[in-house]
This record gives sequence, C-alpha cells and structure tokens, in this order.
Amino acid sequence: MALQSLVLTTDQQVLYQLRSVLRDLGIGVEICNRAAQATECLRRKHFDVAVLDCDAPGVEEVIGQLRTAASSRSAPLFVIGPADSPAEAPFAGQADHVLPRPLALEQTWRALRRARQQMEFTMFRYCRVRIDDAALPLCSGGKTVEARTRDVGQGGIGLQAPLPLGRGETLGVRLRLPGCPAVIEAQAQVVWANEKGRAGLRFTRLAAESRSALDAWIAKRLGEREFAYVFNDTRPMPNPLPAVEPAS
Repeated sequence: MALQSLVLTTDQQVLYQLRSVLRDLGIGVEICNRAAQATECLRRKHFDVAVLDCDAPGVEEVIGQLRTAASSRSAPLFVIGPADSPAEAPFAGQADHVLPRPLALEQTWRALRRARQQMEFTMFRYCRVRIDDAALPLCSGGKTVEARTRDVGQGGIGLQAPLPLGRGETLGVRLRLPGCPAVIEAQAQVVWANEKGRAGLRFTRLAAESRSALDAWIAKRLGEREFAYVFNDTRPMPNPLPAVEPAS
C-alpha cells in the first residue's frame, strides 16, 4: 500500500528536487507537465499528496479537481510559490503548505516527511484488512454465537453471523488473527447490521495487550515498517540528497 504523489510542474529543476525527496521518503511519483494531464490522472487514480507549481498553466483547474475527486479530496496540497512572499502565492489559501521557490531542499524534505507521517497514520487508522472466514466467538448474556470474520481494522471488525445482530448491542469478542500468537479480547458494539447476518462492530473496550497485538498485526499486513518508526520518524535528511540534476 505505497503512498502516491501527484506532481505538476514545468520546471525541470523543481521536478528533479521533488522526485529526489519523494523517492527518499518512499512516496511514489506521478509527474505531469500539463494541467489536462494532471486532471485526467486525478480522475483515474487515488493520490495521497499533491505538489502543484503555481507557475504551471491551468493549476487552478487541477486544484478544483483535487478537492472534488472523491478519492483525493482529503490529500494534503503543497503549492510552490515565490520566495519573497510565499504566503501571498496564488492558491496559498487553499494549500496545506507553501514551498517557496527556489526549493530549499531540507525544508521541502521536512515538510513532506511530516505530511507522509500524517498520511500513514490516516491510512493505518482507517484501513480494513480482509480476513476470510476465521472463527469469531461472540458472547452476549451468557450465550456464545460463532460468527465468521470478513475484515478487521484498528477501530472494529466486519463479520458474518449465523443470525441477525441487534444494532447497538454490546458483545464480547475473542479474535484469533492469522500469524498472531495473542488472542484479541474486546468488547464491541454493533454499529450496523442487516437481516442476513452481516454486521460491523466498533471496539468499545480493548485491553492494552490486545491493542498492541492488533496494531502490530495490522502494520505487518500493510507491509509497513516498524510501528514506532512509521509514526515517530526522527531520522535526519540523508546527506547529501542531490540538489541539482547532474549534467548528462
């Protein structure tokens, strides 16, 4: 689940610097030099972050598409503006961050690293990991019903029960995850359910040991680095990151 960026610029030096920074941060790069190309990319793909050069013709159209596309409307937006007054750059009011031109390599790297950490946190928090048909005992009022799992995330679990569950009902859950030695024990509330037994549960109480085991399992399934590294990356900028494209 690699993060993806959309870059719009006609400035080759800016492009080279951004590509170096983004690749160092493990973010894929989709490069566009025309507004029409960028808007078409937004229609076809999801992007986690956008870096748009205010000098690129048609950038306003791209920002409009970014903020209305269902898959990318919450993506952080970086705009590249003039060095003397970056706060007054065109579209600065719509951006999450303004990068002054010429790009200061370390400042750019740090700003995009902060954005990456937030993107990873959001992805981790809201993702659902599919688990097909694992046994899931549900306990309520001294009775136990065995459901089957469909997916799990930090906040809850999707399941298939043998009978309809009551919306708002609180259940005890004991979940064994593939490859995880710990048993996840929790209380969960039914937040939605249908007449065929499909339901979504939200964790309302989760022991610290179970939370740690669940977080580590999700991180591993997502292919992320160690949990502590993903959210507390304090490494310095690689020295040196090339600031100028080498002559061919």
